[in-house]
Amino acid sequence: MTDEGANFYSFYEIIIGVQWEGQGIEGEIEQFFSPLPFVKRSGIANSVHIDLKFTTTDAPLDIPHSASGPFSCYDLSIFEADGHVYLTDGLSIFQLQLEAGTGIVTLHRSFKEKPPLSKYNFFLVGLIHLLSPWGFYDLHAAGLIRDGIGYLFLGESGSGKSSTALSLVRQGWHYVSDDALLVRPSADGIEVLSFRKHFYLDPVLSHLFPEIAPHLKGSAMGDHTKRFLDVESVYPDRFRPSCIPKVLIYTQIVPKPESTLIPIDKTTALIKLMRQSASLFFKRQAVNVHLEAIKRLVSQSYSYELLAGRDLYEKPEKVTEILSGLIV
Repeated sequence: MTDEGANFYSFYEIIIGVQWEGQGIEGEIEQFFSPLPFVKRSGIANSVHIDLKFTTTDAPLDIPHSASGPFSCYDLSIFEADGHVYLTDGLSIFQLQLEAGTGIVTLHRSFKEKPPLSKYNFFLVGLIHLLSPWGFYDLHAAGLIRDGIGYLFLGESGSGKSSTALSLVRQGWHYVSDDALLVRPSADGIEVLSFRKHFYLDPVLSHLFPEIAPHLKGSAMGDHTKRFLDVESVYPDRFRPSCIPKVLIYTQIVPKPESTLIPIDKTTALIKLMRQSASLFFKRQAVNVHLEAIKRLVSQSYSYELLAGRDLYEKPEKVTEILSGLIV
């Protein structure tokens, strides 16, 4: 039996039309969109900016022989050929035509067995490409808000961003995301937008935050490492879809008893920030505009490096004390 249908989603002024045909594919699409701050629209949209079509297959798929690449990112291979971009995990393919704003997603029957985070990355890397012509660019960072001021916490995986963000939300801060953001220019400066509402956490954190334990869902990578948390179910009314960052904090875990916060210059901050925007390196289209947005973000912000010691590991709430002396 084959299922088919269509939905429409809005994200700020962007309307995304989604069509599908194939058994079980509607459930996969729902998993793609449920962690995103997109709003499902009723009825038919008059103007669609991005058009996605989903199908399924049992057969292996091939990339055109003329394709250049690949570039590897998030366990995906990215190719370019004849004005198209192709993302593949080896079996499923996301074919993109950026100028037309269209994407054809062909899911191999084995896709349903993949871990949730792998599915999520497959979809989001394609969506990042399609959003860039509309002025949206990716950023790997946690976005928090206190007293109307936006803070970004940046760093490699395992640097303490999510635990820091969770601690601040627990203490009353608002959040945009724990590590998946979009950047776009606005009249008030560079704005960041949530690109995933759910936090992505190591379950060991439930020892420090016991209230989250009943709300951790699934195994993001199909094992017993990180899991997803719907933060609204634990700390309601803290989500905000966007903010204008004024403080950039680069986190790094160090083998010291006490944590320290050090101001850094804008050149160093820019280099560090570029490392947290993966599509600068795998997406050729609009790279110059993307880089200019990153530069403006650094220019509008104060930048610091947080060297997180043993004290923050044992008492994450101490981060508020460390941040209390910041100039903003």
